Amino acid sequence: MTTREELHRHRWEVASSHPVSEGLLSYQRCGCGQWRVTSTPLHPVAHPDLARIEAR
Repeated sequence: MTTREELHRHRWEVASSHPVSEGLLSYQRCGCGQWRVTSTPLHPVAHPDLARIEAR
């Protein structure tokens, strides 16, 4: 049986973010009340799969 939580698609919004020695730490929340913590490397070029590149 599928639970209600398994059917929910989270829509994460950044509540706050802070630079740390390893990169950027972000606290994110969803409207359902759940929270998560994410991090982005200090040098995204070293991690191209995590870097966002804007086309011009």
